Amino acid sequence: MDTLQIARQAVAEIAVRFPTLNMVENPQDPVELSITLPIQPGLKQQVWLCLQNNDELHFSVGHLWLDWFPCTNPDRVRAYIDSVCGYLSGEYRVLEHYRGNRCVKAELQAPAAADWETISTTSHLSLPIPWGKSFNEVRNA
Repeated sequence: MDTLQIARQAVAEIAVRFPTLNMVENPQDPVELSITLPIQPGLKQQVWLCLQNNDELHFSVGHLWLDWFPCTNPDRVRAYIDSVCGYLSGEYRVLEHYRGNRCVKAELQAPAAADWETISTTSHLSLPIPWGKSFNEVRNA
């Protein structure tokens, strides 16, 4: 199966759902496919989508960087599209966890009843330093 075609189809489906958002392909990036959605009307933070290592779909915003693989698995592709579209629509959020000024974890979250459910997490190495803990919500709403 052509993984580049799978990635292009996933990005095309996202583009159809958000036709007013400008998506810029970056052919110079050292990955198979690199798409940047710059800050623009309808998008508060830059988003990066890519295919790398031949079978990994990546989504990055703020301190969140997630991957889904193998992209030949249709369920993984659907989860990727749903996650990106959930964020772009403003329905999902990214909750960044800080110790002092350093982001130590970022979670992609979906609404669940009166709270939030974590879909996936990015963790950054951190020593248990007793600095104050704070949070930052990154949301396209």
